Amino acid sequence: MTPDLARPSASADDSGHGGVQILVTAGPTRFAADLPPAQGGLDIGPTPHDLVAAGLAACTTQTLRLYAKRKAWPLGEVRVEVTWRRDPSVQPADVFDRVLRLEGDLDDGQRQRLFEIAELCPVHKMLTAGSTVVTSVV
Repeated sequence: MTPDLARPSASADDSGHGGVQILVTAGPTRFAADLPPAQGGLDIGPTPHDLVAAGLAACTTQTLRLYAKRKAWPLGEVRVEVTWRRDPSVQPADVFDRVLRLEGDLDDGQRQRLFEIAELCPVHKMLTAGSTVVTSVV
């Protein structure tokens, strides 16, 4: 399946008026992205790394919910927290720490299986496998 190049998954617009605040469009939503003041920003929105972490958290949560629903498991509230950090002592140096909080009357086997399913979320697989970025200038 070829992606529809007429409608990108996401875009970022910089007005050219200085600063590092940008307007991001992702799906039907528009919001500001920025950097912390220590990096020259105003901290009015998530950083690009925050956005990648959010994608991993959202995909993991959806993957767990869909799996539990298909199995008719009593999964209650799901919270996935992801923190990005750089660790030059490991390769690759970008590390995403992910914490799963699973509520509901789940047995140990179900909790273990949901942990395994989290590893199969498409964004997790993309991040751990690596990706190809094709860039063009128009």
